[in-house]
Amino acid sequence: MTLLVLFPVFLSQISCLIISQDSIKLKPNKLNIVEHRINKRAFGFQKKATINVTVTCEENIRRDPENGKSPTLMLLLCPSGTHEVENFDYKSDCGTVYGLAEDDKKIRYHNVVENEEFVTLYLREKNLERESSTIRICSVKAILMNQGSHLSTDQIPIPTNYIVTLVVWMVLSFLWLVNALCFRKHSNHLHKLLSALLMIKLVNLILAYIYWKELDSKGRWSLQISIPYNLCASVFETMIFIVLMLAGEGWCIIWENPRLLKYYLVLSTSFFFMVICFKYVHKYFQGFAIVFASMMIYIAFKCSTISINTVKRNITASNQFIENHRLTYKSEVTLKKRLNKKLRMFNYLQGLIIGLPCVVIVVESVASFLLVYNEWTRVLLKELLELSVMVYCCALFRLRDFTDYNNISINTPYHNNVVLLTPYRNVVYISSENDGLSPLEVEPAQT
Repeated sequence: MTLLVLFPVFLSQISCLIISQDSIKLKPNKLNIVEHRINKRAFGFQKKATINVTVTCEENIRRDPENGKSPTLMLLLCPSGTHEVENFDYKSDCGTVYGLAEDDKKIRYHNVVENEEFVTLYLREKNLERESSTIRICSVKAILMNQGSHLSTDQIPIPTNYIVTLVVWMVLSFLWLVNALCFRKHSNHLHKLLSALLMIKLVNLILAYIYWKELDSKGRWSLQISIPYNLCASVFETMIFIVLMLAGEGWCIIWENPRLLKYYLVLSTSFFFMVICFKYVHKYFQGFAIVFASMMIYIAFKCSTISINTVKRNITASNQFIENHRLTYKSEVTLKKRLNKKLRMFNYLQGLIIGLPCVVIVVESVASFLLVYNEWTRVLLKELLELSVMVYCCALFRLRDFTDYNNISINTPYHNNVVLLTPYRNVVYISSENDGLSPLEVEPAQT
């Protein structure tokens, strides 16, 4: 993760900080109240931050009968959390703004924030004389600035986070490249797949930095950056699951070709499209993405268990064969030692498969309940989790000198026999270093 994580629970949508909403339909509810939330998430303001909001409606904004200077349509600036309380009173809990334009069709508001706080903007209209079926059409434009930055206070460190993370991933990629060059004779397809995964992550981090810098400077992003950024992040998360399933099956470890490749492709493709739909269509697709991710984790765990049992059976069979035939090895590397290496590799892999969902659940729980207004920490935890998973996989599946394990030689068995002639006519004794002295009846030689 991203993941997640690489894992879909880490995915989030960030709203534009220059908000432009056209043709908003303001329809009264059952209580004859119009209420519209302008920004999707609370915006954190620093001291001396600025707010510029313009609300334009197709029909004139009517004035309050009790106060002719105030319109019935109000702009509310509510501190985070106040609007969700049961006894919410907008007059005391929110800063109500009565900005009027000359033509009575616009509400214009400009202010400098004096306190550091998280604020949510609402449009509210109450005590209407018109029928509840009447709909007011308005447009909203809001510009939120933090001393030259369009990012909220909890998002300002995010570009720096990505720069530091990019440097760490570049170091990891360099070490992986050195390992590939030093042991290129022993390269395999699993190693190449991890190399491709590293390259995708580097591209993703570069696009993430550009994405957040553009959001910082312009207050919104371009599709030319956001689409490749989200695609790279989704591809990376999907490929992590593919690596876990292929390695759990024993691809390039005990088997040369994957046996369940078509099932892996179906599951991973479905997961990929669910993640894309979650980001661009509706958040409910996150549930389907979690289902497919859980299925892939289960398959990876099941395949790794089968691989562990297969290696254990091979160890038992080889030990019995060696003992029954009393064979000896010429070198220090034995068949048992070679199989134990593979067994330890699968045990470590299974530990990763079991621990990954548990860590994701714990981290996401902490981020959801304790870090609601701390976006940069959520991003940092996601990147640290993905980095930890990748470092673990690279350390486990790095190339090594397998020459000694590929050439295991066994001493050729031989027998020393001694024939002892006896006075008996039809009996001789044959002595063997393996079987000892045993009598053998033979036919007398013809004279």
